[in-house]
Amino acid sequence: MIIKNTFKKHQGTMLIGLAIATVTLSNYVHANEQSAMPLTYVSSKAIENNPEVQEAWHAFKSSIYGVDAARSGYLPSVDVSASAGYERRNYGIEEEYNRNTAELSVTQMLYDGFRTSNTVDRFKRIQLIRYFELISQTEQTALEASIALLDVQKFKELVQLAEANLQEHESVYQQIEQSVGAGVARAADLEQISGRLSLAQSNVLTEYSNLHDVSARYLRVVGELPMNDIKQADLDENNIPISVNQALDVAYKNSPSFYASLYNIEAQKANAKAQKAAFHPNVDLSARYGSQDRDELGQNETRTEARVGIDISYNLYNGGLDSANLEQAYQDINIAKYQRDQACIDIRQSLQIAYYNVTILEQKLPALNQHRESSTKVKIAYKDQFDIGQRTLLDVLDAENESFQSTRSYIVALYDRQSAILTMLKEMGKLLPALDVMSGKYPTLKELTDDPIVHNAQNICPSYDVATTFSRKAFLQKKAKQDNAYMSVTAMPRYLEIPLETDTTQSSFLDDDGDGVPNEQDTCPSTPLSTNVDLSGCTIYSASTSNIEIGIPFSADSSDVRSQYIQEISRLADFLKENPNKQVEIQGHASLDGDRTYNRKLSEKRAFAVAEILIKQFDIKPKRVKSFGYGIDQPRVNEISVRANAANRRIEAVITDS
Repeated sequence: MIIKNTFKKHQGTMLIGLAIATVTLSNYVHANEQSAMPLTYVSSKAIENNPEVQEAWHAFKSSIYGVDAARSGYLPSVDVSASAGYERRNYGIEEEYNRNTAELSVTQMLYDGFRTSNTVDRFKRIQLIRYFELISQTEQTALEASIALLDVQKFKELVQLAEANLQEHESVYQQIEQSVGAGVARAADLEQISGRLSLAQSNVLTEYSNLHDVSARYLRVVGELPMNDIKQADLDENNIPISVNQALDVAYKNSPSFYASLYNIEAQKANAKAQKAAFHPNVDLSARYGSQDRDELGQNETRTEARVGIDISYNLYNGGLDSANLEQAYQDINIAKYQRDQACIDIRQSLQIAYYNVTILEQKLPALNQHRESSTKVKIAYKDQFDIGQRTLLDVLDAENESFQSTRSYIVALYDRQSAILTMLKEMGKLLPALDVMSGKYPTLKELTDDPIVHNAQNICPSYDVATTFSRKAFLQKKAKQDNAYMSVTAMPRYLEIPLETDTTQSSFLDDDGDGVPNEQDTCPSTPLSTNVDLSGCTIYSASTSNIEIGIPFSADSSDVRSQYIQEISRLADFLKENPNKQVEIQGHASLDGDRTYNRKLSEKRAFAVAEILIKQFDIKPKRVKSFGYGIDQPRVNEISVRANAANRRIEAVITDS
């Protein structure tokens, strides 16, 4: 991990970046208040005022100096000492005299067991941790500010809607009151409308109370009261991924909290290496020069002394301190790994909930809008009918209430959907670019390091679409059409992945493996989900590919590779031929149901069958191909069910350098 010099050159600029950039952006927004995006404005204002963002910023600045402090171990230590004093003794030639001494010493570390180099690496990683924590806190603040703005705008609309509803109730109340006074209407009608009028008044007070609460939250987050004439927020919906798996893939590549957890592991590993230095000798080059004007007996004789040499020290025993420190460092690595796993779990849960909320609200909005429009038409029609004596005022009031509730539901859904989109973008690490907040004000990862972490997110954080498990009715309908043997194949059953709608109309676009390539063009008909494929539906390999699942469905209790799935193995063979420095281990995995020993043997046979095709049919050298059956030791889903069994039965190719 090397911090780039370009970052150090611009370090002065970035050290004051957040402190002045938000002020500059804020002034720009104030100057262009009529044309600025409201979400950009409130997010920038919140970031400027938020104490947690400022704390994260100064923590990042502190980490920069931490790297400089760690690098000091490479440089020599220069010390000067001098003394002048009065001395008195009852022996020697002189009983009273002044003594003056001075010494200059220089020490240069030659070898310290790599403590300094590993300490520098550790602080470089800590700097990156603080950087991603800063980005994460900035995104969280931008999200809170944006949602606060949307809530203020939502309840302003709801207050207006409730007030209009109250006016309509008051108008009807006055008409019925006049009718009762004239003896035309019954007193019970007046009591009924009186109760409804009270409810309408209560609705207005409730909406005002809600507006007060969200305005107070807006003040806390943004640092100022909401403006009365702020523009309506409008989100660019091009940022919404087409599937939750795609959203998760983006999140694991961009989420700052996830990257902070990854670099925390690297920091703890560097700390463990630094602790190992205690088991090595220390070698220093030292030089010193000193002088004194009196000797040990107090005689007035100037003496000088110079020395240059190499000093070696090696600790043999210090009570087990070094061993304890090393074991503690190893446990800190384990803690960091579980923190990474927890970050993965949290991102997956939050993103899936936000994405599903966006999807559900998209499906609800047309129905809610239709309900709103229909209710409005009914309200107008009832008023017209009332004018010609076909409807009562209470009928009109009922229609008014229906219109009020339907319009309110529609407005709430509109704003809730925008909040869900903002939450989804934040979990994906894409909120700041989407809002154009702090653009170019923070350093990029490339400016901070030449060696960013490359990870396989699917190994760390497998993607699962929770929503697909809800469609039980559609599952049973599709299941009845499948062959019973299809339940035991390795590939994920595609009837588990159909959408929630149960539309039985014939589609002109059939894509059984869900890779975006229609069946008639798909030469690799069982590509696993989340796999990048080409126009023919087969896996795309790149130089960075390290682990990938090969879509080969096996029949029950069989290790025979059927001919229609040879094409996927062919793609792997082509990749190995194009990269002669690569080798592959074919891994077989089994579901948790069944005998453990039998499953291991079956997974070994299946892995060997694929490896044998690579060697015999595609001329890959045997030394470059290994096969191993893991049985049930590495399940993707730790349960026994149709879906879990299908996910756990798989063939994986782990590609490494020779």
